[in-house]
Amino acid sequence: MKTQTMLRAVIAPLLLAIPGTAFTAPTIWGTDEDTGNLVKIKDYDSTPAVTDYGKLSINDRGTIRPFPDTSADADVFTNIESFTLNDRGVAFMIGNSTVTFGDGGTFTAPHLYSLRILNADGTEAVHVSDPTDPDSFNALQSVGVISGIDADDPINGIDFDPISGLLFGVTENSGRDDLLIIDPATAVATTVATSMSGTDDIEDIQFDDRGVLFLIDDDGGSSGDEDILHRAVLDRSVSVPSLDSIQVVNSTGGDHRIESLGWDFQNNVLLAFSDTSNSLLRMNTASNGFTNLADVGFNDIEGIDLVPTPTGHPVVPLPVAAWMATPLLGILGLRRMVQRQRPGM
Repeated sequence: MKTQTMLRAVIAPLLLAIPGTAFTAPTIWGTDEDTGNLVKIKDYDSTPAVTDYGKLSINDRGTIRPFPDTSADADVFTNIESFTLNDRGVAFMIGNSTVTFGDGGTFTAPHLYSLRILNADGTEAVHVSDPTDPDSFNALQSVGVISGIDADDPINGIDFDPISGLLFGVTENSGRDDLLIIDPATAVATTVATSMSGTDDIEDIQFDDRGVLFLIDDDGGSSGDEDILHRAVLDRSVSVPSLDSIQVVNSTGGDHRIESLGWDFQNNVLLAFSDTSNSLLRMNTASNGFTNLADVGFNDIEGIDLVPTPTGHPVVPLPVAAWMATPLLGILGLRRMVQRQRPGM
């Protein structure tokens, strides 16, 4: 982990000297479970600018179909409760309701989907949808049904580990929560920790830049409904990481219905979304409490993430000639490309 930190410290000033790589404020992406909409938030630390990209669709074997209402409950639409971005600009989501089209296919829950958010050059691959034209909706690609776990246990949070590159998830397990590793190419899940100590209803997970894992629990504390932030450390000394320790680092003191976490890799800030206040929060990671930043106009954003690069854009490999022209960048670039290959490139 020290090596990763040192690499960032060396690379950052060098990137600033390369045309077109100026640092910009990270952009938040996420999905709203109540509406099924894709959302973008800019300038979260000042006056948030929210863009609604409309309802998501599904690529059903070549036919684009609007994502249907999956529940009779007024506060659930898509039941997509998990969202994360890899460093190539591809979002992964998990739907916890089975979707069936009478004249098409069936997407059994829990189901892993992908959606390219950003192209390799940093431009957006998604577009603001026309609510009157279902064909204009951004279409999810099916990876497959999550296998290796109980199909009745929803997956409430996923995130990529910046150290190993593995996709982690968390699922409910009879009053406790299990930690998983999910193959983003096959949707096969492997349980790495069962019934994690002190957990009750983990709603989302998020790694920081050092590979420390944060987990937000919606039903914790002495009252049983307080939002509790856990800090977990992984043991990466073996080929498949395992849980080394987990502890509470922030008892928020109330039921704020915090259901999503995102890490700002540029400013080392843990962000969250509160369903109670419909706002973004800046979470304390070593003490109790948080700072309420701003209302963003949505009331059930179940997953948020920021592209995990210093510029807020996907990693775009420079031409070979550019790498070779700068020996240090060439060495670091080759190392990064070898270490960080992931699906969705």
